[in-house]
Amino acid sequence: MEKVYVKTFGCQMNVYDSEKIYAFLQDRYLPAAAEDEADLVILNTCSIREKAEQKVYSLLGRLKPLKEEKPDLLIGVGGCVAQQEGERILARAPMVDIVFGTHNIDQLASILEERITSGRRLCRIDEDADRVPTAGAPRAGSRKGPTALLTIMKGCDNFCAYCVVPLVRGREISRSRDEILEEARYLIAHGAKEITLLGQNVNSYREPSTGGGFIDLLESVDALDGLERLRFVTSHPKDFSEGLVHAMAGLPSVCEHIHLPVQAGSDRILAAMRRCYTSGEYLEKVSMLRSLIPEVEITTDIIVGFPGEERADFDRTLSLVDTVGYQNAFSFRFSARPGTAAADLEDPVPHETKRSWLPELQEVQNRITAGKHSSMVGRTVGVLVEGSGRRSNGMLEGRTRNNFIVHFPGSPSMVGCEVDVRILRSRKIHLEGEVVS
Repeated sequence: MEKVYVKTFGCQMNVYDSEKIYAFLQDRYLPAAAEDEADLVILNTCSIREKAEQKVYSLLGRLKPLKEEKPDLLIGVGGCVAQQEGERILARAPMVDIVFGTHNIDQLASILEERITSGRRLCRIDEDADRVPTAGAPRAGSRKGPTALLTIMKGCDNFCAYCVVPLVRGREISRSRDEILEEARYLIAHGAKEITLLGQNVNSYREPSTGGGFIDLLESVDALDGLERLRFVTSHPKDFSEGLVHAMAGLPSVCEHIHLPVQAGSDRILAAMRRCYTSGEYLEKVSMLRSLIPEVEITTDIIVGFPGEERADFDRTLSLVDTVGYQNAFSFRFSARPGTAAADLEDPVPHETKRSWLPELQEVQNRITAGKHSSMVGRTVGVLVEGSGRRSNGMLEGRTRNNFIVHFPGSPSMVGCEVDVRILRSRKIHLEGEVVS
């Protein structure tokens, strides 16, 4: 059998899609460890920011010599950049053989077959497919580790002013409850102890045949035998309800962590972003979370330098970050994306004025994160062991239920187990400890 290598850019949804790409191609291709071992290289792309797009074209440039060395090598581009750019990728990157959109993953095998038999470079982009592409279970033993991702829906109906997701992922479509539970059972049977449910806005999930909501789905997944931990991303603050907080507090497997993107702390900017909530409403939901789930940790997304944002607006964001005390914040400079409402907005505040705002925000968040990490020293916490540490220094890596990353020495046989770890040291992005025997 030939080999395929998939390079993934972007969010957890793209990671999940890459897993499905391997599954759709498993009858013809085995996974390759690197590009130079592969007969087929696929770039699964992200277009949420311009920088992510640039990385794709940069990597394509680096693949050109490999294509010249191996003329039979096939190169494909999928994901959000493919959905957005389509035929323009073929024109700009002559080494690319196929381009396929976010709605065409399940057609990948036939697209490749047509490319091979016809000799023509191909672009397949459905504009708004009314299905969530799903693949049969991958071969036994092909999935690794105790954590797994599971998409419950695709697309988004919110049309925030800065966001390209509705344009490249389409409108919201939910998978059936039975299909989700079937996939969850497969994941658990093949070693998953923790499952993360994925959707652009999981709060909007609706079971197609019954109309059941996200809380109903959470209860069904929580009841599955063998599941120890359950997470979900992402929740839109405008739809984040008291009922969901009670479900998080009451369902045994649901972890004490929530990713709740605020994006800005200024009501004026939130309105311009079309976020449909105020900073006060957001803080009320944070207060409700902390009241009902004392151990909860909150992470967020923040955009700095949105068109028209002034220093006073940015100061309100800093104030909100201090008030909430996020465990971590994923922060970015505003990047205008084609087709979004914000791409056409004028910005009277010079870019040079805003250049220092992102590192200033990150400095504030780093201080908060450091304080949280320091407060963990001396505590003993339950850690699900996910695998070896990224530095290959003999350390294992795992995560607490409330999302702290922990490194500690131990045997590879511990992977997939939950162990008690005493925290000894605080680092910038993780904790270090020792297993309590």
